[in-house]
This record gives sequence, structure tokens and C-alpha cells, in this order.
Amino acid sequence: MKIQIQTKTLSDALEDVHLKGKYHNGDSAKNGSLSGYAMLEVLNDTQLALYNGDATTVCRVVIDVTEPNESDSNIAVIEIEKMLKYLKTFDDSVTIDIGDYIKLSDGTSNVSIPIVTHHPHSAMIARIQGYDIDVDNPKFGSVDFETVILVNPDILKDAVKRCDTINNARYRFDYDGDNLTLSSFKSEIDKIETRVIAGVEGEPSTVEVTGHFHKFFRGTTGIYLFLKDESPLVWKTDDRVLIKAPYITR
Repeated sequence: MKIQIQTKTLSDALEDVHLKGKYHNGDSAKNGSLSGYAMLEVLNDTQLALYNGDATTVCRVVIDVTEPNESDSNIAVIEIEKMLKYLKTFDDSVTIDIGDYIKLSDGTSNVSIPIVTHHPHSAMIARIQGYDIDVDNPKFGSVDFETVILVNPDILKDAVKRCDTINNARYRFDYDGDNLTLSSFKSEIDKIETRVIAGVEGEPSTVEVTGHFHKFFRGTTGIYLFLKDESPLVWKTDDRVLIKAPYITR
């Protein structure tokens, strides 16, 4: 793999798939992230897909490259924090040459770092490689979604901010056929519920998930969400996908 890409574009995408934020931990939330590794895949020689995941979450961001792939190899795994550390010192664009090791260059400086042999959650990532959800007939694996939501990211961010005052990092999306509600709670008397203004089609659905998600969708005007009771929740924009397994209360 040998491509040239805008340094800030790549840095932003790596930070996004790292998905740092608050994660559910018992009766409260603590700082966390997905794995410390990203899988890179060149698509059609002109776009780069970045993937990350863990046991319950998987995500993908697609960005443009400024010079196409010059190698037959199109997939590699890198360590996110190490790559970001060097990218912060580079100029506007960076050339990434990945073979037996990773070479980074901006025309002035050259960096060599070890390659990672495999992603610790490659099986999760494989589920969204080549995946694209059809808004008119949304599916993921064997799941046929029953509710389609289109929401402004600022409205969703505000609802999450309200829910985060309870410091639990558990989020329940509930569409009752009329209204969409986002809630977070520790008990029936220790909770917060907030109505989310959004366009909704389909049947009533309720899904609860845990962990950070809302800052993943930078630079977009609309986010699609796809719901079905006790099924994975899928978020989609033009250039990114995020999927979380449902949180089942035990």
C-alpha cells in the first residue's frame, strides 16, 4: 500500500475510529475507547476506509486520497496513537508506504514504524467490509430493521449531553409510533428522558446501547439510525457507519 493523503483528514479519521469517550462501567461511566488499532483498506484506489471495533461495536470512516494506491496490497493494520503522534509533526500531506513496515513522509521528514500483523477484532470488522445499508430496505445480517430515523447531529448531540448528566453512558432509543425519546437511567426514579425531534418512519422500536457515539459524526448534516427491538443499532452518514450491539439488562 502506497498512498498520499491530507494529514489532517487522516488524523481526524483515526481519532474518530478510536472513539474515545465515556463508556458504561457498572452504575457509572468511565473514560474509554475502542481498540488501539485501526485497519486501513484502499477502496478503488481513490478512497481509504478506516475500521475499528471491539466485542460490541464496529465502525468505518471513508476518506479521499490525493494520490492513488501504487501497490497491489490494499489492507494494513496500524497502531492509532503511534500514527497520530507522528502525523502531528507533518505538513499538509503525507505519503504512507506500507510493506514489511510503515514509512511516513511529508517530503521533509521520514518516519519508520512497525506494522501490526492483525487487528484484535478483525472478525467484527469483516462484518462491515463492503457493507452498505439501503435506507428503503435496511438490513444488517439477518436483521430487518423496522424503524428508520433521520436526525440532525446537533439535535442528537444536545439530547446525549442531557442524558450524560446522569453519568451512566447507557442510552435508550425509544420510538413509540409518535415520538422519539432518548433516555438514560440508573433506576426508575433516577433517570432522564428527553424528546428528540427527528424524521421517523416505520414501526415502534426500542433499543438500548452503551458507550460513546455522538462525536463520531463530525462534519455531517444528517444521521440515519436503524432500529429493531433488541437488535444492533446502526448509524449511517455518507462517509461513515457505526454499529453497536444492544445492551440487554440482566
